[in-house]
Amino acid sequence: MRSASKTNLNKQNDMKAVFDFSKWVVDKNITFFFFISFFIIKIPLMAQETVLDEVVVSSPRIELPADQQSRSVTILTAEEIEDSGAATLIDVLSDVAGIELRSRGAQDVQSDIYIRGGGFDQVLLLVDGIKVDNPQTGHHTLNSLIPIEMIARVEILKGAAGRVYGQNAFSGAINIVTKKPSTEDLKITLSGGSFAYQKAALFATDQRELSSHTFYAENISSDGYRYNTDYNNQNYLWKSSWETNLEPIELLASFNNRRFGANGFYAKPENTEQYEATQSSLLGVSTSIYRNPSLRIQPKIYWKRGQDEYVFIRSNPSVYRNFHITNKLGGEVNTTWEHKLGATGIGFELARISIQSNNLGEHTRTLVHGYFEHRFENNLWDITPGFSVSHYSDQDTFFYPGIDFGFQISDNSRLFFNSGYTYRIPTYTDLYYSDSSTLGNEFLLPEKALSTEFGFRHRQSNWKLSLTLFQRDAKNYIDYVVLEGDERWQATNIDQILSQGGELDIVVNITSNKFSMGYAYIKDDVDGVSTALSRYAINSRKHHLSTRWTLKWSPYVTSSLSYRYSEQDSGYHYDVVDANIAFAKARIKLSLSAHNILNAEYTEQNLVPMPKGHALLSLQYQLY
Repeated sequence: MRSASKTNLNKQNDMKAVFDFSKWVVDKNITFFFFISFFIIKIPLMAQETVLDEVVVSSPRIELPADQQSRSVTILTAEEIEDSGAATLIDVLSDVAGIELRSRGAQDVQSDIYIRGGGFDQVLLLVDGIKVDNPQTGHHTLNSLIPIEMIARVEILKGAAGRVYGQNAFSGAINIVTKKPSTEDLKITLSGGSFAYQKAALFATDQRELSSHTFYAENISSDGYRYNTDYNNQNYLWKSSWETNLEPIELLASFNNRRFGANGFYAKPENTEQYEATQSSLLGVSTSIYRNPSLRIQPKIYWKRGQDEYVFIRSNPSVYRNFHITNKLGGEVNTTWEHKLGATGIGFELARISIQSNNLGEHTRTLVHGYFEHRFENNLWDITPGFSVSHYSDQDTFFYPGIDFGFQISDNSRLFFNSGYTYRIPTYTDLYYSDSSTLGNEFLLPEKALSTEFGFRHRQSNWKLSLTLFQRDAKNYIDYVVLEGDERWQATNIDQILSQGGELDIVVNITSNKFSMGYAYIKDDVDGVSTALSRYAINSRKHHLSTRWTLKWSPYVTSSLSYRYSEQDSGYHYDVVDANIAFAKARIKLSLSAHNILNAEYTEQNLVPMPKGHALLSLQYQLY
């Protein structure tokens, strides 16, 4: 328990945080954005009505429409992704309040994802509900991203909502739902742009009486925006569905191959000759069994493989080279039963995880995971208690309970509260990595946290608003610090990090135009380490604002303009403006996107300078 003096100091710090936030609002003219947001909210009362579609969320184990969730859930639909003009999902996720994407180059060459100030190892990524986490390091999480042409929607869960998934959903989880073809289609996309950027992609679907099939392939390359930042990436995805006498069976297979110059990406910024090549493979088979309308059983089996080669001097690999291969073979069964007492969700997962590495060694672990939750509800309120249990053969057994409350104020407004425990075991890099600048620690303790949030959602026919306040009390937080007498960054457990903040999301549809704004504020209170000595834990964005205007000029022409502002606790800040315009008619779609059009000089990760203004031109032709 903290002492009284410590409590008083925290109160003073809280007051200082409020003052700092107020001063920042004035200094950065954020009042202008809030005024515009308030003004825009009033406009729909007089504007032509445009209905916002409802989406059923499959990420939480008990499927519910988004507006009935008592958790922080954000949905990005395929239409929203397409209208944004984004070339990759990274650009789209950057618009979501509470999510930080920190890149080390252009066009998603290498990026890390953070949710509510948590680390890149603390976010779980799923594809069609299959966990694609990498036990080597969270740096490879986004290697498994699906091309936006194949995405039906993205479901983002923040805070304690991710507890049902167990490992890696420490700060949240992101589930990418891939498209199911409804018609036969064949599209070819050719793109070119700054830094000798080239892209060629093929999208094809085959619809038959008892089966459907989708195939996507793309090759992307560039000479790079500065020395040794060239890249050559390939992405392949196959999805098939067969109707059987029992239940439909779905097959998902993907392969991502990335090779890129990593000038200053890792180690020290002056290490300009680094090079990396990664692969990410996924094979999954799943089905849904309906014993009756109220009982749904969803079994799946999967194999996830990762490969990573790192070379310190690209032209001379013999100086220093790391090579890692990870495998995860698993299966799970999730069951939802709706009955007169509510809805019950039960699930079980079994997985075998291994790594072979010339640096980290060879290790194998077995994971057994299970969860239970039950939703009680009536016309006004709902309560969902639940818990998860995970056992790792080389770590320990973890039990983490949680509870969600929801209250329907009116048909359009909802209050919600949830609280629960999450955890993360150390990655193999945390435990065993060693080089001249970094040292792992095989005695690390697993991270654990109690996350709590209180939120409000309001939805009209053509606008919606979400406001959330949250707190995460993390213990044994894993970070890399410089210990006395040692010049290397060493993996260490930090006593405690108390993260508090808030998020505001506004989406407004006015006739055929759309405005969205997301703002997040985070304050970290850290015990046990100095800010100057922390490598990852104490560099969250204190302020993060993103806005996007999407305008429909005619039935054929759509444009979008986005603005993003980020500021760290140290005061370092930057803002970036992107724009896109697209023309689509009949079988042709032509789009032009411009990134960082104001030529902002900024870095997002490891002092790697991001590219200044650059543009991409894309032509898509639909053969049939």
